[in-house]
Amino acid sequence: MRPPKRLQSRILQPLNEILGTHANVRLIRALSLSSTPLTSGELARRADLGRTSIYPALRELEFVGIVEFVGAGAQRQLQLRERHPLAPGLKDLFRAEARRFDELTAALRELFVESPVRVLSAWVEDVTTAPRTADGVRLYFVATPEDKDALSDYLDERLPAVERAQDLHVVVTGLTRSELEALSRTQGSALDNPTLLEGVPPNGLLRPHRIGAAKPAPASHDEHDARARRLALAIALKIKRDPGLIVLAQSRLERRSQRASPRERRELREWLRALSTMSPARLRAFFIEDSERATRLRQSLPALNFLSAAERQAVLRSRTDREVVAAVTGR
Repeated sequence: MRPPKRLQSRILQPLNEILGTHANVRLIRALSLSSTPLTSGELARRADLGRTSIYPALRELEFVGIVEFVGAGAQRQLQLRERHPLAPGLKDLFRAEARRFDELTAALRELFVESPVRVLSAWVEDVTTAPRTADGVRLYFVATPEDKDALSDYLDERLPAVERAQDLHVVVTGLTRSELEALSRTQGSALDNPTLLEGVPPNGLLRPHRIGAAKPAPASHDEHDARARRLALAIALKIKRDPGLIVLAQSRLERRSQRASPRERRELREWLRALSTMSPARLRAFFIEDSERATRLRQSLPALNFLSAAERQAVLRSRTDREVVAAVTGR
């Protein structure tokens, strides 16, 4: 798109410059969602931008007064400039954006909780890898052959209200277990990093030899627990770098628990107690401790969305704590 021939006033229309590029929007989003100042490296990572490429955008945003540096020298960090009159509105805008997917998945979970038909598994495909042109999300469910059509009819009747509320199209694919096996062979990415809505994770319904070689099924309960602990360690490292994530995790779990099934709600409440009563240091230790309670709760880890898809894959490929640290911190 060519630059407009007539420029508008920086006083009357400052958002033209503040949100004028993809880089600006990504940086303002990352700062709006952070409860603490960020280093330039961490800001670049959260905005999914190259570290050196963010500086021209930051200079522009600093010039218009919406971001500011705090600290001195090599320790300088960045934050949204709270005194700017548009800062509260921008924070509200990006927080509403962040809540949108949570609200969508909560509404979809409620549909399955209220469904008169039993579902074996239901999930939303990883939206972080969806094409930029995608205007909706893909929902999969697995049911018995006798229940599949009834569940499809139920969703066809109830989904329009959810789509109107979220202004998103939901593409539904119903599967039997044999069809899930075929899907894993032809479109294995549909099972990667799912947002689980109900039932068991889709990979849990596959026969071991059907799961892709790059992500083999756990050989035992011990291996499954080890993978959960590695993910928990990665989240603990995130919390160490930004304790404000604890509050964000609490708010997301509270919204999710309002619409969760009774069984899931019990575990969410137990996680909420841990998040609200433990100090950040104690919580980080709890995430990876070998107690029965911690091992059990790690099977339903909160805040997995704090890890990017690439980080999650790297953590799952790791075999030692040192490799997990490298995957998350780059050290």
